[in-house]
Amino acid sequence: MRLRLFPAACALASLASVALVSAPLDAQGAIAVQGFGYPTGQLSAAALGGGGAGAELDPASPINPATVASGARYSIYSQVEPETRRTTAGTDRASARVVRFPIFSATGAVGPVSFGASFSTFLDRTFSNAYADNQVVAGETLPSVLGASSNGAMTDARFAVAMQLLPQVQVGAAVHAIVGENRIAFGRSFPDSSGLGSVEQSSVLSYGGRALSLGIVAAPIKSLVVGASLRTSGPLSVRQDDASLASARVPSRLGIGASYVGIPNTALSARIERVRWSQMDALGTAAMSTFDATEIGAGLEVAGPKVAGIASLVRLGVRDRTLPFGVGTAVVDERAFSGGFGVPVSRGRGQVDLAVQRASRRTDGATERAWLVSLGFGIRP
Repeated sequence: MRLRLFPAACALASLASVALVSAPLDAQGAIAVQGFGYPTGQLSAAALGGGGAGAELDPASPINPATVASGARYSIYSQVEPETRRTTAGTDRASARVVRFPIFSATGAVGPVSFGASFSTFLDRTFSNAYADNQVVAGETLPSVLGASSNGAMTDARFAVAMQLLPQVQVGAAVHAIVGENRIAFGRSFPDSSGLGSVEQSSVLSYGGRALSLGIVAAPIKSLVVGASLRTSGPLSVRQDDASLASARVPSRLGIGASYVGIPNTALSARIERVRWSQMDALGTAAMSTFDATEIGAGLEVAGPKVAGIASLVRLGVRDRTLPFGVGTAVVDERAFSGGFGVPVSRGRGQVDLAVQRASRRTDGATERAWLVSLGFGIRP
C-alpha cells in the first residue's frame, strides 16, 4: 500500500516521537540523524584526524575553494567512512551501522588557474529501525512490528576555480548545487495469524538548491598560514514525488582556520565555523527544531616514520560542535576525539589517510556514542 505522506520533508524521521511518547527515539534509533540528517562536515580523512582544525587549508576538504590552487597533492581523491553508533534513551537502547562515501573530488590546472570538481555529503539521512508494540483492532489487542527507514542524502556538487594571487596569497570561488533524495518508508506489520497483513507509507523526497562560496589562504607572517571561506545562502526546495512541497534557503556558513608551522616537522591548527542551519526552517514542521551551529576544532600534526624515504604524518585532534537538528526542542551537542595518520605511496604520487573518531552526542534524556573510521585515497598521476 503506497500513500502520500504529510507534506513536510522530515515528517518520517520524527514519526517515532509521535508513535512513542515514552521513547521518542525508538523508531529512528539515533539522535544524530534527526531532521534532515547528519552533517558530515565535508571534511577529508586528513582533516578529521586532526579534529577538523586544518580543513580551511586542506585541498581534499571541499569547503574553501582557495585551497584548489594548492591541490597538487591530490589530483583525484575519494573517501569511505563507516560509522557504528549506540543510542541510549532511558532504558531503551539501539545500535546501528552505516557506511558513507562522503567525498569524491578531482583537481587540475590550466596555466595559472586551478580548478576542481567535488561531490560531498551535505546531510546524510540513512537509518533503519523497528520495534514491537501492541495495536487495538476491532476491540482486540494484537502484537505488531512498527518500522521506519530512510535511505539517501543531500549532496553538495561543487565546481571551484582558484589562483595564486600573490606569493603568499591564494584566492578562489565556487558554485554549489545541492542535490539528492531521501527514500522514506514507515509501516506496521501484523502476524500472519491475524489475517491483517501489513501497511506501509512510502515516498521519495528530492532536493534542489544552489549557493556560491569564496575563499582565501594567506601567510601573513612567517610560520603562520590562515584560511577563511564564506558560503552565501541560495534557494533550496524540496519535492515529494512529483509535487513541490516547500522552499527555503541553503544554510550560509563562515569558517576561519590557522596553522602554526614554526616548530620543525609540526603543525598546530585551530578552526572555528558557524553555519546558519535555521535558514532551512521553512522545509520542516513545527515539531522539528533547527539550530544554528558552531564548530570548534584543534589539532596537531607531526612527522612520523619515513616510508620509501618520505615522512608519514601522525595526527591528533578534538572537535566540538552543535548538530543542526534537535530531539524535540532540545539541542544535540557532539564532541569527537580523533587520531590518524597519512602514509605516502608510489613515491609520493599518492597518499592514504586514516582517521578514527570517538564521538559522543548528548541531548535531554538521551546519549549516543559512535566510532567513525575515515579512509581517504589521493592520487597524483
